[in-house]
Amino acid sequence: MSFYTIPFFACLRNCLLTGFLCFVLSGVSVLPAVANSTPEPPAMPADVEAGLDHLIAAVGDKNISADFNAIAAVLDYALQSDLAPAKPEAEPMPRKREQGNGIFMREQINVPMEKLVRYCYDPQVPPSVLFPNSIRRGHWLSGSDILVSGVKLWDVLDGLEEPLVMRGAEYEEITPDAFSGSYYGYNLDRLLIVLPYKGHRMFVSVSRQQNPSTVGMKGAIVGNDDSWDYVYSGVNGATARGIGWMDTYMYASSTVTVFFDGGPESTQTQYAVFKWLKAGWANLNVVKRSHILSGTRRFLDGFRRIIEDSNLPPAEDIVRQMRAFESSSEQELQAAMHTYAQRLEVVAQKDDVLSRSDFRKIIANAGYAVHLNKDELVHDLMKRFIKSRLSIADLEG
Repeated sequence: MSFYTIPFFACLRNCLLTGFLCFVLSGVSVLPAVANSTPEPPAMPADVEAGLDHLIAAVGDKNISADFNAIAAVLDYALQSDLAPAKPEAEPMPRKREQGNGIFMREQINVPMEKLVRYCYDPQVPPSVLFPNSIRRGHWLSGSDILVSGVKLWDVLDGLEEPLVMRGAEYEEITPDAFSGSYYGYNLDRLLIVLPYKGHRMFVSVSRQQNPSTVGMKGAIVGNDDSWDYVYSGVNGATARGIGWMDTYMYASSTVTVFFDGGPESTQTQYAVFKWLKAGWANLNVVKRSHILSGTRRFLDGFRRIIEDSNLPPAEDIVRQMRAFESSSEQELQAAMHTYAQRLEVVAQKDDVLSRSDFRKIIANAGYAVHLNKDELVHDLMKRFIKSRLSIADLEG
């Protein structure tokens, strides 16, 4: 499970405009440095930072063991949910790393831990269903422990005497960024640790982006982001005015997520996440902590809306529907999308972004489904499936 679309391009546009203004005025005067009006948050304890360093290093290097003495401070810090400050800005934040600025956030998810792990860490359940406003499509890569071991992680939460450690890699493609409209694909290394700790069942998930993402491509949010309707052009660039010509990338990212509860009788799961992101253009990182916090909140809002809904189908039903789509021909999948594509063509006529040429030519004549490849069709139809089961309005409705 990973994260998120981050609305960082508002900052990028401001950086570009400021730089241009400085260049134009350089022959007249020297502009003074602008003070940072946002105070630095409190620092995290040194032993927590050391534990985070260890986890991030271990995620992609099997020669580095998951030393539990080294990460105990991270686990203890996550457990301190009742000590969270009243004001979010008073929350200590992790230091900047190779992967960019970092944030920390605590939340409570109102489902038992078994249910959360059952859906999020079954490799047959597509992430596009669970994180519809953040992940377009994704899957575990061949050779990952979660694919070859046969272990069902939701069945081993109880009774462990020794920590269970699994490694692997995933591919993810995210939904369009809320400001720029750009979307990206990338590979992640993943480290999973399940362990009992101080009377709690704990599940630790660590990810680290392997390489810079694919170049950003133009996408669009159709209507309200809460409806989870997106269009993907396949054309390089962004849809935000002023930066559409730019080649943008997600250069690096890491996430350390800790889930825990008080035992098998718990009906809630506590969630603590440390997240870093470096993204921008020409190797310039323009991501601020506020952008990562905003993107994390967007991710969590969508996920909680899915996982906490009493109408969420059993994981087995989701897997069964996924297999049905995967076994269908591309022509059958296009036919299943046709009504949606017709409605999209109507909506696009009054939409500022979708009426532009890059989108108009793929939407015209209800042709959007033909523009997508089979894997893209499958994941788009799975999103339509889960929306229908949760009675979330679609363009068709």
